[in-house]
Amino acid sequence: MDYDIKKILRPVLFLALLMAASTFILYAACLWEGRPAGLLRCLYMVTITMSTIGYEDMIGTQGSPLLTAVNIGLIVVYMLAVAYAVSNFTAYLIEGRLSNYFQRNKNRKRIGAMDQHYIICGVKDIGVYVARELSETRRPFVAVDDSRQAIDELRKEIPKLAALEGDPTSDDMLHQAGISRARALIAALENDKENLYLVMAAKDLNPKIKIAARYNNPATRHKLVNAGASALVSPNMIGGMRIASELVRPQTVSFLDTMLRNKQEAGTRVEEAAVAAGSPMSGKTLLDLHRETGVTAIACRQPGGEEFRYNPDPHTRLALGMTVIFIANPERRMAVERRLAGACAAEPEGLRAGRKKRG
Repeated sequence: MDYDIKKILRPVLFLALLMAASTFILYAACLWEGRPAGLLRCLYMVTITMSTIGYEDMIGTQGSPLLTAVNIGLIVVYMLAVAYAVSNFTAYLIEGRLSNYFQRNKNRKRIGAMDQHYIICGVKDIGVYVARELSETRRPFVAVDDSRQAIDELRKEIPKLAALEGDPTSDDMLHQAGISRARALIAALENDKENLYLVMAAKDLNPKIKIAARYNNPATRHKLVNAGASALVSPNMIGGMRIASELVRPQTVSFLDTMLRNKQEAGTRVEEAAVAAGSPMSGKTLLDLHRETGVTAIACRQPGGEEFRYNPDPHTRLALGMTVIFIANPERRMAVERRLAGACAAEPEGLRAGRKKRG
């Protein structure tokens, strides 16, 4: 059970036990005084005493010093107990814990409905940019970080962020993030050792998952590859290539930067999709793909081949396993993915969840 919920239920449980104990004490006192009263009547007396409603005396307290003393004691105890419960609940509301609890529940439900999503482990620096890109291109993802501040900062940019606070290398946290259903995991922790352990843990939980990992020390690269990472990124190497590109091909860099920042064509990117078995486009041409989706292929690679064909002939036929490179916004990208991979593939999370509900 959630810690915050335990904290607010504790005083409520205490009040319930106090009422039960008081009912039996009052019942025993009535029997001692020779004034038998049923348990229900004693419970009723305890309830109106605790609530300070002040209805009629149900057990004839006025004529009994013992019952009077018991009632006085109960009134004092209940005043303190209710004050304790109210102060806990008020603090719970003021500190925003109630809204946090509902937000966590909403997160868990959203994550539980995700399939073929991405898991970003670490959103303090590089992970932030990964999250922005996935959000811009409308790909479902879960962010995992042990810093509440880092998650809150990211949520300011992505209000509908699905995130979990906790140790990203923990098996329990990875299970909560839905690693068994995930498409890929991004190991973006600051420490190479943590990323290495994370890659090993993720592969142990889901051997088929694709993993992209960050590394700082070149000596760590082969260890990450051996652990199961399929894509590796060095911030130092990427930074050096960017500086060189700014000098030797500034207009190309400007073109790509503009694509990333363009608000009118939000999410437009250089994308890729592969022809899968059962695709309705198999055997058709790139020109047919353009007519159905409005997307023009800028490159393609034949199945089993290593070289790309740039600016391919529009009459090139789509074959099983062929990879197509194109520029598209999220809507057109998903249209291409559905046509190449089959009608039920690559559905947006919201459409898939809605279809399940209708089913």
